[in-house]
Amino acid sequence: MRLGALVRKEFLLLTRDYHALAVLFLMPALFVLLMAFALAEVNQDRLPALSLELEIPQASEQSAFFTAALRQQLPDGHMPDVSDQPLPRVRLSADFAGQLLDAEQASLGLVFPAATDALTRQRLRAAVQVALAQTRLMTFLLDSGELDPDSTQDERLALITQRTAVRIDEQQQLASGALAQRANASQHSVPAWLIFGMFFVMLPMANGFQREQQSGVLLRLRCLGVSMGTLALSKLLPYLAINLLQFALLLAIGVWALPLLGLPGLQLPGSVAAYVLLAGCLALAACSLGLAIASLARSGEQALMLSGGINLILAAIGGIMVPRSVMPEAMARLAEISPMSWALDAFLALLVGQGSLSDVAPWCARLLLFAVVVGAAALFLFLKRLNDTQWTTHN
Repeated sequence: MRLGALVRKEFLLLTRDYHALAVLFLMPALFVLLMAFALAEVNQDRLPALSLELEIPQASEQSAFFTAALRQQLPDGHMPDVSDQPLPRVRLSADFAGQLLDAEQASLGLVFPAATDALTRQRLRAAVQVALAQTRLMTFLLDSGELDPDSTQDERLALITQRTAVRIDEQQQLASGALAQRANASQHSVPAWLIFGMFFVMLPMANGFQREQQSGVLLRLRCLGVSMGTLALSKLLPYLAINLLQFALLLAIGVWALPLLGLPGLQLPGSVAAYVLLAGCLALAACSLGLAIASLARSGEQALMLSGGINLILAAIGGIMVPRSVMPEAMARLAEISPMSWALDAFLALLVGQGSLSDVAPWCARLLLFAVVVGAAALFLFLKRLNDTQWTTHN
């Protein structure tokens, strides 16, 4: 009965603190959206469209077939007739049709502007090689009589595509490897800033504790015979619920809001139990650290400095602000000490590695051990702080 009333009191205080609500919900949501936009071009599943010029000195059915085959290899490619910008150029030889079956003759050439990046050069070379090979095969089949001279270009292209199709059995190794290097903008930004936002629960926990001690509320509760364990639970349970709400809300933003803004939506593969386990362990780790900060801080200023500073340090070294994939090796090893890094690795195992409950269990075990150790220390400090409470407005 008393615990329920105290929990309700904490919820009421929190709902009236608009600054705390903004820190817990609005700030991480804005970070998710802004960083998803900032990293929109990183590791995207769909490559950007490629623009190029195609120079055909003498039109023929072979050059027309080559053009169609090249468009098939670059379905999003753009071939403008006139462009103000220097573009990569595919230049067919003057006797393209006659040189196709002559291995000693170069039937086309590639011209790249100096600013062309390496990925564009590689993509265009691969596409041109495939289109040229298909055009040579079409010419050979046409010369040997295996291809109907009266067939349309679409029929020829369909036949050649079928003849040159390659089927590769590709298997994905789950929940292993350098997952951070393969994460797209949504798969990195949503879990990273979700974790950052959940750990910011330290700030309202510490501020609320300071207000109650300075106003004498804690001493009055002790005089009413409220046990210290009940007081500690009344501080933890509301913020555990807030953390779980943050987890669900920010995942929902990644799944449904990002696609509305033209960004890749977040897919949630794996079992629901894996996400529930991760949410619970992450919330326990964040709230146990929050209780420790609340017990250590002696003023509102100290609470702000400790909670904000520790959160920023853990995020900086844990791969939240800067992906671990771009960190130097020494810094990446240092990230292993941050609970935010453990939570992010668990998220990547689910979102990128398509892992299962057993794949995230080691990371959840680390978070749970962190919560137990820090929570035990926080409870000791909390009880000591309550025992030292006196009738005074100063700590």
